[in-house]
Amino acid sequence: MTESAALAAPSTTDTAQHPLISAALAEGPLAARFTTPDGAQAFAVRWHGGVYAYVNQCPHAGGPLDFEGQIIESSGRYLMCARHGAIFEPDTGKCVGGPCRGARLTPLAVHETADGSVWLGPAGQ
Repeated sequence: MTESAALAAPSTTDTAQHPLISAALAEGPLAARFTTPDGAQAFAVRWHGGVYAYVNQCPHAGGPLDFEGQIIESSGRYLMCARHGAIFEPDTGKCVGGPCRGARLTPLAVHETADGSVWLGPAGQ
């Protein structure tokens, strides 16, 4: 099983409010893809030690950003839309280059527990 496939299977064994996104989200070019409780396709990435999650939809054309789970471009500095090359700051979701410059990805609240697992929703709920 590829790392992307392993990360793509969310679990709702904790609660419906906090579905498991990843048991261990590694820093690197692969995103953990998941579906939110309301059915939106989304992804989470670890970047510079932090975990960030967004709805997987480019503000330029509405399609998904990733290509087979890969979302961080070759320099490792930005998220990149595989369809049109728009680049986004991983920690803010702001588009800093390409056809949607100045637009933003839709952020999702996530939290990481002491065991390194990443959950959808704010901590402490």
